[in-house]
Parts: sequence; C-alpha cells; structure tokens
Amino acid sequence: MKTSSQKGFTLVEIAIVLVIIGLLLGGVLKGQELIASAKTKNIHNDAQGIIAAMLTYQDRYGVLPGDDDSTAIATAASTQGNGNGELEDAESDAFFEHLRDAGLLKGEGTTFPTHSYGGTIELDEDAYTNAQGNNLCFMGVPGEAADVVDRQNDNGNPSTGSIQSDNAATTYTVDGTTTYDLCYKL
Repeated sequence: MKTSSQKGFTLVEIAIVLVIIGLLLGGVLKGQELIASAKTKNIHNDAQGIIAAMLTYQDRYGVLPGDDDSTAIATAASTQGNGNGELEDAESDAFFEHLRDAGLLKGEGTTFPTHSYGGTIELDEDAYTNAQGNNLCFMGVPGEAADVVDRQNDNGNPSTGSIQSDNAATTYTVDGTTTYDLCYKL
C-alpha cells in the first residue's frame, strides 16, 4: 500500500498564521492610536506649561515676558519689550527668549518652540476676530487633534471660547489633510 505525502499547509496551520497576522495588525493599529493620542495630549500639556511659565515670570518680575524692558533678564536678552503691559506682535520673539533666560522654558534665543505635530508655537496678538488680546498659538495642528483638544479642554467650537482656531465655522474639518492654527487665550 502506497501512502501519499502531504503538500501544502493544513487548515489548522493556515488558521494559526492568520491569527498571528491579525494580532500583529491589531498591535500596530493600537500603537498608532496611542501615539496619536499622546501627540494630541502634548498640545494641551505644552500650552499649560508655557502659560504656567508665563505666570511664574510675571509673579517673579512683575511684568509679562516679552514686554519686559527693565529687569536683568530683559537686558541680558537680545530682544526687549516696551513695558506697556501688553504683548504686541513685535514682542513675540522676546516672550520666549525672556522665559528661556529666566530658566522657565527650554531652548535658546528667540526661536519659536515646536509642538508634537512639528509646527511652531507662537505668540499672536488679536489672532482672530473672536480671539482678541494675547494668544498662544500652535501652528499647523491636524483637524482631528484640534477638534479633540478643543472638545476636551474648552467648548469644541473653533470660533468661541478660550481655545480658538483660524476657522470661522463652528466645527473642525476632520479629513486627514486640513490643519488649524489652534490658539489659547492668555
């Protein structure tokens, strides 16, 4: 009697391979989701850190960073403010430099810090129609992240509240390509 040798894989072997592939894909997708969630949380954490540094500076020196024209920090900095109690657009560079010179923010000089999505963090006076005054703006934030940050920490409306964007609409566009300049009122 002749026995035939098996060629190919059994159904059990194929099922095991498919389960392993499924587990790997699930792990990769979950990992990407965790990374995106961490980047989004970092936007708000960075904003809170810079705001805390600004308030510490104001408490320590009695003037806003960037507007400082009289302290040792301001005279050591390459950029000085005018001391009028307001942060004009021209004092945006000095804002970050003063915080750095006071040891309250990492980095050197007047370069703008960057956020987790690669855009810059800037100080903007009267950023938008409803965002009058001084604003801490995160430039180029993806729509999905901007929407999550605004919904979790404000009212979810890009044109009202303490977190606003350059969008005059009442919702964020979440399409994978649209980005926003997300601004926190100071």
